[in-house]
Amino acid sequence: MNTVAIGAHPDDIEIGAGASLAQHQAQGDKIRFLILTRGGKLSQPSKREKEALRAGEVLGVDDIRFLGYEDTKVPYDHDIIEELESQLNDFGADRVYIHSENDTHQDHRHAALSSVAATRNIDEVLAFESPSTRPSFTPQYYNTLSEASLAQKIESIRSHKTQQEKLYLEAEAMNGLARFRGQQANARYAEAFQVIRIKQSPHRTQALTPDSPE
Repeated sequence: MNTVAIGAHPDDIEIGAGASLAQHQAQGDKIRFLILTRGGKLSQPSKREKEALRAGEVLGVDDIRFLGYEDTKVPYDHDIIEELESQLNDFGADRVYIHSENDTHQDHRHAALSSVAATRNIDEVLAFESPSTRPSFTPQYYNTLSEASLAQKIESIRSHKTQQEKLYLEAEAMNGLARFRGQQANARYAEAFQVIRIKQSPHRTQALTPDSPE
């Protein structure tokens, strides 16, 4: 399965779907990250980019592309939709993880809207949650997680050292959310997603399986 994750900023992908992507990688799936900005509003873009590359290493992902939009000014227009669609087509994406529209951050909302338009021909599209998603975020799909993949997620988030003062990035917060979503999914740990599109097909749809029973 060719899997793409789209995030507005460095660290968004890891927060929303890091453990799921670690499991995709463990199953041999090809993965590409599309990061719309390099940060820069509160931290140096060069540092944010290096942190994102390091986080990708932790998750086993080396295909990471920065699309060069300005932090806090991610657009929602024809050009960004065309750019995203080109990247997805070039990669042959089967599944795409994106931001949810139910988010209070303007970059996240615009990233979500642009991603929904760009993925209109993709069979599997799932929207992840972030610390700024609204309470109206209602998941319909869960990836159950192994303890190892959750540990990879937490380590990847720790790679973003310029963001470590944010309390929601602490390991306890990540563990707590994974346990809460796990309870909803009748599992120990899970990541939760809104379904934008899942086209059932025995040849395309692939459930993620934790590498070891918990």
